[in-house]
Amino acid sequence: MNQTVLGILQEFDLDTYRPIVPRSLNLGNALPPRAGNLVKVVTGMHRSGKSYRLFQEMDALLEAGVPAEAICYFNFEDNRISPATPQTGDAVLEAFRYLAQQAGANLDGIYLFFDELQEMEQWGSWLRRIVDTTKATVYISGSSSKMLSTEISTEFRGRAIDFELLPFSFRERLTMPPDGAELLKGPHFSPRLGARMQAMFDEYLTRGGFPAAQGLPTSQAIALLQSYVQRVVTRDVVERHDIARPRVAAALARRLMGLNGKQISLRKIENDLRSAGIATGRAYLADLLAYFEEAYLVFQVKEFSLSLSEKSTTRPKIYAVDPGIALASSRAGACERGQRLEDAVYLELRRRHPSMRDGGISMLHTKQHGYEIDFVVGDALEQEAFRLIQVTESMEDEKTAQRELRALWEALDETGLEEGLLLVGSGHETIYENNGRRIVQASAWKWLLDDSETGM
Repeated sequence: MNQTVLGILQEFDLDTYRPIVPRSLNLGNALPPRAGNLVKVVTGMHRSGKSYRLFQEMDALLEAGVPAEAICYFNFEDNRISPATPQTGDAVLEAFRYLAQQAGANLDGIYLFFDELQEMEQWGSWLRRIVDTTKATVYISGSSSKMLSTEISTEFRGRAIDFELLPFSFRERLTMPPDGAELLKGPHFSPRLGARMQAMFDEYLTRGGFPAAQGLPTSQAIALLQSYVQRVVTRDVVERHDIARPRVAAALARRLMGLNGKQISLRKIENDLRSAGIATGRAYLADLLAYFEEAYLVFQVKEFSLSLSEKSTTRPKIYAVDPGIALASSRAGACERGQRLEDAVYLELRRRHPSMRDGGISMLHTKQHGYEIDFVVGDALEQEAFRLIQVTESMEDEKTAQRELRALWEALDETGLEEGLLLVGSGHETIYENNGRRIVQASAWKWLLDDSETGM
């Protein structure tokens, strides 16, 4: 028996990680153990909280009466078992069954939780064998750079379902100690509580939602978030894709963080980097951008078109995986609060519409005057827009108010929708009406806290 693996299994104690902050990612009900079960896969950027989401699921099983001896957790990123091989995985199951037998457990099916399984060589073929031959319910987590949804579908051919975990939402952030969920009680907020919520929202847009960055002094939080970006550059992009010019990758990552919430031009980025003495090309930058998107560092939002034959030349907008990491990793003044506000709204839309995260969330330019709408939730293939959302820091400036409202009115007319949503970073709430249509102006932080809001 592999004594190292046995020791690691004996070391694990779920109490070490309590209290576990609950995440809103719903994995559905746990299937009873049997051979051939669907595998549930939690993917996301490193340090987003994937391990703790597995711990949350383990806690739920224990509360439902599943004996602890039937639950196996193993982290394949542990350097004591490097390099992890299929033989390592077999050793984990052998040691787990040995410990269960020693405890006198008579197991009728087991629950397997494999963290960072992509560190195992040939993890896909090994896991397929385990799923086919073991009476088990299986959960795995993996960094998106090595365990992409495309790879999962190739390995399991419809026998696995992946769930995307982003850093803390604003609502999840408020459930953390010391406040817990106290701030979220009741549907109404007093002026005093509202002011406190606004202040906490301002902090969220600055610090972001990566779990380990919460509660740290500002300088330490910035350094930590910068290290996350550096890890993506070195491990998830340069090493994984054998990038010959890591300096270009690092420079592009920093530029993308500064462009958070803005349209990007690879031509301009190429010219800027060349001016700085960094030789590159647009095709090379496009490849790097795709790798950063694979690694969940950034997302692209493209133009929504009501005509499938219409080929838009509009440049996509870029959004970071977290507003705090964008601020920490961009040069001073490059990532303004309005950009981070828009980023927070986009990330919330991804959480609320998981089935639409690949192309179902777009931006729009009106056909008549080319006015920009920040977000369209809809199905371009079906030529149908479900929701229009505009985001702005404030409506206090008259020119800003006119610009945001005229864009929404025109987009409502062109899409045939009756209502648009205007989210403001700060300011009052109101409703505008015109010719049977209306625009609801709402506080962004209240919208982010409304777990009944579906956006449909």
